[in-house]
Amino acid sequence: MADSHSRLVRFSAGPLQNPEIGKPRRPMEGDTVFRSMIGFEGNGGRASSGIWESTAGKFRADTTGYIEFGYILEGDCRVVDPDGTVHALRAGDPFVMPEGYKGHWEVDAFVKKVWFVSLTD
Repeated sequence: MADSHSRLVRFSAGPLQNPEIGKPRRPMEGDTVFRSMIGFEGNGGRASSGIWESTAGKFRADTTGYIEFGYILEGDCRVVDPDGTVHALRAGDPFVMPEGYKGHWEVDAFVKKVWFVSLTD
């Protein structure tokens, strides 16, 4: 007998269906709007994955308590490390934000990513 964990989980690259809409918790500039949806949760809620998109703005990242893998699907942005190192990301670019990362995002127009998060605490 197969269980739900034996099936592949797929995400649509098209428009998000019934997304949650929100704002950055740590805004720096702009009137940024996030749209996101979770497509998978596992490991007792300690791992999850989904799709996230953002309109223009500048906002802080803080991965205290988790590690994030991301892959840019559409658009482009910059992620700036605390030391000022700028990472230009565009469609097709993968990245990892280690636990405790505290940089910031700069989105000029629009960016969309698929993400996977694993809690560390």
